[in-house]
Amino acid sequence: MHVGIDLITFSTSKYFFKLETLAKYRNVDYAKYCTGIGQTQMSVFPPNEDIITLSVAAAEKLLSEIDNKDSIDMLIFASESSFDISKAEGIYVHKFLKLNNECRVFNIKQACYSLTAALQIAKSHVALYPSSKVLVIGSDIIKYPSNSSGEPTQGGAAVAMIVSESPRILELEPYSSVFTKEVMDFWRPIYKSEALFDGKLSAYNYLELLKITFDKYIKKSRLSKKDIDYFCFHCPFCKMAQKAARQIGDIDIHYTTIYNSVIGNSCSASLYISFISLLDNCLNDLTEKRIGFFSYGSGSVAEFFSGKVVPGYKRVLLSQRHKKDLEERIEISFEDYELFRKNTSPFNSKNYVNIGNLTLSNISDDKRYYSKINKF
Repeated sequence: MHVGIDLITFSTSKYFFKLETLAKYRNVDYAKYCTGIGQTQMSVFPPNEDIITLSVAAAEKLLSEIDNKDSIDMLIFASESSFDISKAEGIYVHKFLKLNNECRVFNIKQACYSLTAALQIAKSHVALYPSSKVLVIGSDIIKYPSNSSGEPTQGGAAVAMIVSESPRILELEPYSSVFTKEVMDFWRPIYKSEALFDGKLSAYNYLELLKITFDKYIKKSRLSKKDIDYFCFHCPFCKMAQKAARQIGDIDIHYTTIYNSVIGNSCSASLYISFISLLDNCLNDLTEKRIGFFSYGSGSVAEFFSGKVVPGYKRVLLSQRHKKDLEERIEISFEDYELFRKNTSPFNSKNYVNIGNLTLSNISDDKRYYSKINKF
């Protein structure tokens, strides 16, 4: 049986902030950002956009491409940006997508690894129930304290994918290597709105686990590095992915970092934005090419796995939509950037634009209320 990614897309904010402007106001040499971490822009989010509105915007693109959304009998929501430690954010997404009620919905949390865990669970489910389709979503918005080393890596996005039998984009292979090791390199206690991190430890652990999982993957699969045509790495910032490529050796990842360099860190979504960026921007035909994926989640869990691109994949890509969404983003000033960071209420004096048709309209009595947007 062939199981894998049938459709895939992403959504990010309608607004971006140039790191060149951030460097000016933080009195930092811009080269520290564009060269030092490989980033030029970050997606920034108004107070009426959150991980739910982003997820619905991404998923609605996919549902318009399938014949029968009632065939979706599982929705897995992956995030480290959860606003509720009890109720799964996937429940909101299920509601606004108007999915079948006979649908299993749950969340997965393990830092940036969570969407890979969701993908592997979806793969196993479809292998047992071949007529099923699983909607898998990873959605995160990441914020760090002002003037911290993490500030220029901020960002966010949602990736949505359909996992099914006879996939039209990527067939997942059985080869996989997983490694878990408890490390305090990145964490966010429930009483904190901004993440805490040890950057040097995180980078060291990322590369250590890459070596362990890649070496084990090679032994399990009995393949060599030459058998992998392209590599996609978890990308908290592009320089980290470049370091990973150098560790593997003689790998060009240019096409995989095009989108991440202007979105910033999207945590659970970032590895798969790397994959979408490769699909959308690579000039070569990827048919039957093996893609190696390295997923890392601080704390920590890592996995190296692979898949092969399916013939005819270009017919179901949403490449032009992705490029158009990024090109039509609105640049904001430093003053608006600071306002976005400090204003956590959906009520404000400005009419901010959402990427999709859903907005966070109110938070009352600790309940979140969403409403549809009439854009016409």
